[in-house]
Amino acid sequence: MRIIDHLTKAYRIEQTMLNKLDRDQDHEIFVEACMLAGTHLLNAILHKYSVTKEGADLLHSDKPQLETLVKRELQPLFSAMKYIEDLRRNLRRARAWSVEDGKKCIGSYQQVKGFAEKVLG
Repeated sequence: MRIIDHLTKAYRIEQTMLNKLDRDQDHEIFVEACMLAGTHLLNAILHKYSVTKEGADLLHSDKPQLETLVKRELQPLFSAMKYIEDLRRNLRRARAWSVEDGKKCIGSYQQVKGFAEKVLG
């Protein structure tokens, strides 16, 4: 997918997430939205940094495995996305949701978004 397409999709998902969902009452779909929008942003960043080619997108922070080493400045983005992915995995295993989970989830997403805005404009 092209960078602009990733950004468009991330923006649309974020608008739904922030304007139509309640972070705590709709936590399952909220986490899914953070993960999907965040993954689109991460893919756009990876394309910009030539870590991946357009059309060779990650599905998760670790899948598929990258063939190129990731620059140190990008590592926190992978950690942020991994947090969201792990939160999703834990919720699927019937772990109870907390307000703190919601704060950390949106904080992780915003970390990825902030970096994307900085490098992609």
